[in-house]
Amino acid sequence: MKKIALSDVLDIAEYERRRKEYRARLMKIKDERRIRIGPLITYLFETFDTMLYQVQEMTRAERIVEEKAILAEIETYNELIPDKNQLSATMLIEIDNPVTRLEFLTRTVDLPEHTCLTINSQKVQPHFDPRQGTAEKLSSVQYVKFNLTDIQVEKFYDPASSILFGFDHLLYTHAYELNPQQKKILHEDLSGRI
Repeated sequence: MKKIALSDVLDIAEYERRRKEYRARLMKIKDERRIRIGPLITYLFETFDTMLYQVQEMTRAERIVEEKAILAEIETYNELIPDKNQLSATMLIEIDNPVTRLEFLTRTVDLPEHTCLTINSQKVQPHFDPRQGTAEKLSSVQYVKFNLTDIQVEKFYDPASSILFGFDHLLYTHAYELNPQQKKILHEDLSGRI
């Protein structure tokens, strides 16, 4: 999947003019790539488009117009764009109550070790960004990457295959099986077609 270049970023005035239609298109892309695993955790699979949207929104919100500052935003968000045969997701732990959230994040600090993608019966362990949390507390926002082989990528295209994202932590044991449309969309992302 291609990375964001400075020439991809609209200036603030142009983005404001196009923002309504731009956001509508991006919300559809995001909705197609959002999966909920159990009651507390959501994956949002990232693409060039979702990350370019984040850059546009950041430059708009922070009124960033200097090229150097825009390039810094681009560098940050390019890290989250997946390479070929890779899925990149923002993992959100969604607990509104701050006390309950802190307790969960402290007690599940080892959740990354209990996270996997299962393709039929084959497990793929993810890579978590080590900057997202400490040894004492998990961050409620995690950046996760799954690196797949060519054969594993093709399984996303196979209607007979079972693709599950899940957790087997003592305090959080949940899994979600992708439906055919989700498999098709993520296969296209894995193949670098978007």
